[in-house]
Amino acid sequence: MPFPEWFGSGQNEADFLRRVLDHVSDCLVAVDTAGRVVLINASYCRLLGGQAEDFIGRHVTEVVTHKTKLHLVAQGQAVGAVSPLEVRGHQLLARQVPVYQDDQIIGAVGVALFSDLESLKRAADVFAQDAAIIRNTQTPWTTSYRIGDIVGQGKIIEAVRTQIRQAASLNLPVVITGETGTGKELAANAIHELSPRAKRPFVWVNCASIPENLIDAELFGYEGGSFTGARSRGKPGKFELASGGTLFLDEIGDMPLHLQASLLRAVQNQEIVRVGGTSPVKVDVRVLCATNLPLEKMVRAGKFRADLYFRLNVLSVHMPSVREREDFDFLVDKLIERLHRRDGIPSRPLTPSMRERFRHFTWPGNVRQLEAALLRYLVSGDLSGLADEDNSPKTPDEPSLFSHSNMGLQEHLEQERKAFIARAIQATGGNKERAAEMLGISRATLYREIKR
Repeated sequence: MPFPEWFGSGQNEADFLRRVLDHVSDCLVAVDTAGRVVLINASYCRLLGGQAEDFIGRHVTEVVTHKTKLHLVAQGQAVGAVSPLEVRGHQLLARQVPVYQDDQIIGAVGVALFSDLESLKRAADVFAQDAAIIRNTQTPWTTSYRIGDIVGQGKIIEAVRTQIRQAASLNLPVVITGETGTGKELAANAIHELSPRAKRPFVWVNCASIPENLIDAELFGYEGGSFTGARSRGKPGKFELASGGTLFLDEIGDMPLHLQASLLRAVQNQEIVRVGGTSPVKVDVRVLCATNLPLEKMVRAGKFRADLYFRLNVLSVHMPSVREREDFDFLVDKLIERLHRRDGIPSRPLTPSMRERFRHFTWPGNVRQLEAALLRYLVSGDLSGLADEDNSPKTPDEPSLFSHSNMGLQEHLEQERKAFIARAIQATGGNKERAAEMLGISRATLYREIKR
């Protein structure tokens, strides 16, 4: 394309081209067929520690390094188009190509594609992360809940909402604690939804539901053919899929001890190594964890790494059990309203005596179990799940409740919990999936309770 008239002489054209090349951040040098430098941009001059006039006219091997092949390219010799080159202690990746005029080589130009090999590695990591995100655009990882989905009122629930908002504003790890069924996953969703990462992926994984020998591949991904059954092209793990966003590790207390060191490295250094891989991959992930297990006690017992616990437990959110809450009647009404609105379940009156019966039940499965019991009642009028004598209202003078003089509240609740689970399994004829549904807990949680 011809230059505009205002350029005037060829000298102005040359000045303009030099200014353009000086604005290119990559290093650029051009030589004639004798290997003498005829053009060098400001980026290369800064690297070499001089001005253009210090290098113009000198042989390129004197200016750059004796290992350069640019003068050979200018003579028509075939050398590698892209090759590593060390200049003044900097590792460059240089592209060297001949310059033609009327089918005759009149020189050569060399361009450093990256300022150093670390830049190339970082760029490759970014490309890999973007590719992983693109591969998952068909089924994007997004949140399912918002803070408005946390049903409740009063000081306890308002304190929870405050904790969630504070956690959302800080780009730090969070541990969400609480019994099963209290809404820990809901809290994790709400934190991501309110955070600056809200438009990036929200990826989740249940550490208790994945076989122990596969959880490292699930979290960190794997290279093709790294183990039997692996995809030939490999697969990104949850950390790569969550890069730029949030990774939610549910049931973190069930993560095998030998994998916790890899998780610590991933959280601390923001890099992972795929199973079968040979080099680390940089990620940008905020980690949220949830557990109904006492991690602090597990640390003291040597069942959970102390360094990982302290790294994860920077911020904490506690989801209260139904027994701790002060808004039981409000919670029941809102759950019934939600079931009616969401599932079209017809209303059914809940008498004061029924409410009392609900109120004095221990609800080991908490809100999840309460919602399941209300659904069952609204559909069929069935309250058989609350027929347990141990869970009916008691008065302080009943000897059955305090038959063991040395038993505290926690021990008593634990006994009730075990008995309730055993009855659910018996009532379903040993069908654990149905028993978990009846209890309002996940199947993974039920298996863990059975193991305990």
